[in-house]
Amino acid sequence: MKRKSMLAIMMVLLLSVLLVFAGCSGGGDEGENGDGDAVEENGNGDSGEEVELEDSISIGTHAVGTSYYAMGTGVASIVSDQTPISASVMPYSGPDAWLPDFQDGRISLGLLSGIDLAWAYAGEVTYDNAYDKARLILQGNLSEHATITVREDAGIDSIADLEGRPIGEGYGGNQLTQELQNAALAGSGLTMDDVEGVPVADLGGALRALQENRIDATFSGSSTTPSAVELDQSIGIKVLPFADLKPEDIADGVPQEYQDILNEHVPGAVLATASAKGTLKEDTVLINFPIMMIGSSDLSADAVYEILKSVWENHEQLADVHTWGSQWIPDTMPTENMPAPYHEGAVRFYEEQGVWTDAMQERQDELLN
Repeated sequence: MKRKSMLAIMMVLLLSVLLVFAGCSGGGDEGENGDGDAVEENGNGDSGEEVELEDSISIGTHAVGTSYYAMGTGVASIVSDQTPISASVMPYSGPDAWLPDFQDGRISLGLLSGIDLAWAYAGEVTYDNAYDKARLILQGNLSEHATITVREDAGIDSIADLEGRPIGEGYGGNQLTQELQNAALAGSGLTMDDVEGVPVADLGGALRALQENRIDATFSGSSTTPSAVELDQSIGIKVLPFADLKPEDIADGVPQEYQDILNEHVPGAVLATASAKGTLKEDTVLINFPIMMIGSSDLSADAVYEILKSVWENHEQLADVHTWGSQWIPDTMPTENMPAPYHEGAVRFYEEQGVWTDAMQERQDELLN
């Protein structure tokens, strides 16, 4: 009898334990959905709504040691610190290397030039395939480029003076460099047919050819490119302004005829005044192109909203990462001159900030249709 009573008590205790465990597991879906995906409540500012965020993302950049990589680490740090998303950087040789992984879903974000983005989205120039999953999140800094440079003692004061003269060409197959140079020539009514093209292996080879007087002009990178600065210190070089324009000529905007030239050769580029530094002896109108951050169309709108919000609100931290970061500010993150459509999560954020314009929507519809 005692044995039966003991068995009955043990059964009651076991049943009680099972009921306790069942109660704990049955109500524990706050913070997880049926698939175990993390859910963030009110993460996008919409009170009372639940949003799904990816647990982790990878950011594609140029190689370690480049400005793109430095900015990528800065973005990853902000996203990881300010959102539930863990972000990491994946360095590659360039966007042509990481975009295939982006298209396949192994990378969710990426940093690249606006020109590369335009070509990649359309599948043009150096990109054989259209990367139609690319969606713009924000515009960062402008990277200025001294597209036509001559020796100071050459007596050349204008790009128009280069007609019939030897000029660097090819740059080892770097199509972006060649198209930047083509645009600079076109601004003065010239093409490569109007000059004597001299093949050069790369930027270093072009600068050596200029130093040795084998060419009269060349592309020389940005105004702070170390090899160009060294050449300037050695022999003295001069950067020619685009179409002989002065800073005051574009103070109220870039004339449409010149923007059309840029759109043809280097879509996504703009004209801007570069301050005197490096190889620039005075403020000079140069071709500038934006550095942009994109996200995959497969990335959730909620995640993009949170990523953009975190960078928008903590952009000051980027200035400590790299000189580019000082230009990553809210005023320039939305742009009407967009080479690819904005991600829906970015559109939602910009609408809430009151900076999404009719012109942006018109361009968005054009790109998507």
